[in-house]
Amino acid sequence: MDDFFSVIFWFGFLCCMPALAIGGPIGYVLYRNKQRREASAAIAQALFLQPTVKAKQMQWYEGRLGNGRLIAYLPIIFKRKYYDHEGRRRGSHVSAARLIVEVKRERPLDLNIFRHENWSSKRAPLDSFETAFNANNGSKLTSSQQAALLDFAQLNKDCTLWLGDRAGASTDVFNAPEVMAGATSFLLYEYQVVNPTPEEVQLKTAELSQLAELFDE
Repeated sequence: MDDFFSVIFWFGFLCCMPALAIGGPIGYVLYRNKQRREASAAIAQALFLQPTVKAKQMQWYEGRLGNGRLIAYLPIIFKRKYYDHEGRRRGSHVSAARLIVEVKRERPLDLNIFRHENWSSKRAPLDSFETAFNANNGSKLTSSQQAALLDFAQLNKDCTLWLGDRAGASTDVFNAPEVMAGATSFLLYEYQVVNPTPEEVQLKTAELSQLAELFDE
């Protein structure tokens, strides 16, 4: 009798194993996606943002800060490609948070300055404005404005920092034309993070808004 139940057990286990092998990872991914959506909604609620456009399966949240400055928030999951020690190409999913605040101007800044961090080991040095940033028309900034951008980058070493004009901005910044359509210029901050908290994003938003004031008209 014991042999009979043993056979039944192993037969059932072998029959269910493919379903468990497939369903387990799928269930985990669905659970993590649910967690991320709930966390993003909590952050949006803390910042008084509303869900607006959804592009490339990513949900944008937008609103205004207490000083009237437009703000957009985007939780991101992207695939990072790399090569292992044997030279084989690999990929992994990376989570990041993107915050964009309006630079309040009637006229565009007419410049494009960015430190576009791709999370690789090759990072631009942060010893000067010229080495830390790729800049078009960077000479239009005052020395104090350049120093403020550099200080922010030095305090946030693993981030993307981007200052530019909304019109004609790269799809690397906005993947939907509706996002922050009323702004002439913007300041973007993006960093790699798995589960950002509302308090963390609120603090970074305040710092970013304070930095953006230096470029207001």
